[in-house]
Amino acid sequence: MNTLHRIAALVDACLLPACRSERLPDWIRLGLDRGMPGVVAYASSPDASRRITDALHERLPDGLTGRPGGAPSPRANDSGTGGSGSSAAAELVGLGANFHLGVRPALRADETRVFVTDLQAHGVAAALGPFTGEGPLRPFAEGAAAGVRAITAGRTPVPGGDGLPATLSGQAVTGVLRGDLGYGGVVVSDTLDAPSIVNGWGVPGAAVLAWIAGVDLVQLGPACGAGVREAIHTAAAPAVADGDLAPARLEEAAERVARLRRWASEPRMPAPTAAEQAAASSSTPVSAHASATRR
Repeated sequence: MNTLHRIAALVDACLLPACRSERLPDWIRLGLDRGMPGVVAYASSPDASRRITDALHERLPDGLTGRPGGAPSPRANDSGTGGSGSSAAAELVGLGANFHLGVRPALRADETRVFVTDLQAHGVAAALGPFTGEGPLRPFAEGAAAGVRAITAGRTPVPGGDGLPATLSGQAVTGVLRGDLGYGGVVVSDTLDAPSIVNGWGVPGAAVLAWIAGVDLVQLGPACGAGVREAIHTAAAPAVADGDLAPARLEEAAERVARLRRWASEPRMPAPTAAEQAAASSSTPVSAHASATRR
């Protein structure tokens, strides 16, 4: 494989497209054949979501099937209360998803750790975020300590930093998340189809900046269409040739994404059904409930 083909393969391995239609578009199917690791299902109903994930797994059995924000998280409201990781896993597995891209940190860091641990015990990888490089960092440190498989870098500019959104900022991703917090898992970009990104850098330029910053997996977002993948390839090639984007950086990113795919395809204990969760809840001893209430 020559250098250009090698770079093209690495770029595909680090792109995560989004799909709204129940049939995978031709450009996504081509990308999957060339190495894209999966798809995020932006569906209008659970049945539609399931059809998207089934189509993905038919083509790519070990592929990542992501669900965007809106799925259960430990932080459901300002009080910090939310659903359990096990119940979230049951919901997502029912949709055919193995990658929860909307895990928002809880107000209490230990709730984040428990949610992430429970969710991932049932084979659904958590992406904790958005990470902005500032504010409370302990929930992200707790998530990292719990083995969270991914962290999403947000689109908020880093105050007093390099002026870039965190998802494009080496200061936020490599400096704070990798350096200060010691996180070694997959860093996912925020969706690059947001107006602030499109108007500021364009999707292809933003993808290259994200990889340079230390992001591993670039989310394209549902507004990105057939020409985006080719445009990113076109932008990445000169960035590599000019020395701005090191091939080793793409290799590192692709290896992290490959590890995530291997993890997500491993068999694990099934998530409890709603009936099983209700039965477990109703069997809680009264004394234990009273003790918990007093605490």
